[in-house]
Amino acid sequence: MKSFTHLRALLLTLVLGIFFVAAAQDAAPPKSTEILSNADIVLMAKSGLAKAIIIRKIEESNGDFDVSVKGLVDLKNAGVDEEIIEMMMERAGGIRGKTSVTTKTQTTAENVSTTETISIEKKPLANVGDPQEILRAAKTVAIEKSSLHPSRQALEKELLKREDWQKLNLNIVRYRDGADLRVEIGRVPLSIVTHRYVFRVYDNRSGTIIVAGETTSWGSLAKNLAKHITAKLSGVL
Repeated sequence: MKSFTHLRALLLTLVLGIFFVAAAQDAAPPKSTEILSNADIVLMAKSGLAKAIIIRKIEESNGDFDVSVKGLVDLKNAGVDEEIIEMMMERAGGIRGKTSVTTKTQTTAENVSTTETISIEKKPLANVGDPQEILRAAKTVAIEKSSLHPSRQALEKELLKREDWQKLNLNIVRYRDGADLRVEIGRVPLSIVTHRYVFRVYDNRSGTIIVAGETTSWGSLAKNLAKHITAKLSGVL
């Protein structure tokens, strides 16, 4: 009888172990090593793939996008949706904090010169600053998200129509470069029945976290996020 009980406990432990391993693998899928270019995005757009699928592909892959004026015009002329272009610019923006330094080495004996380009990443300033003072001085805010939902347009619409948001005197701008504050939104893994989403509002200069919180997709995700973000910011003042 003891042997049977021991065997049953062992089998139960094994089954639970397999379940948790599978869940962990689903929660953190390996990021694709594929590097996407403008040509890849145009190819997917012209093939008729849905916008959501293309955006998800951009989120799960590395990108080497040309977001110069010419690059953006070419994308628009090729029929690429503006929301997809915005996601490409966000991905490209992740490497804007790097600067290139070119060094030249010359060997006189062999009369050989080589040029080497070194990429140096600009580190953000230390996380210092009083959240209340930062928020009072802020004039602009940019929205970034790692999740497909909600759309940026829907969230902006819900924020702008709130009276408590209008009292904050914050203008929403499209790009994070130059914005005083930055809102980052992401989905919590393994939130299956009711999707949970977290948000953080940063001082774009120092990296100081002003507020943070979470909500769910129950009802309207954009409305829920707008309500919680505004309430958190209003509570700082």
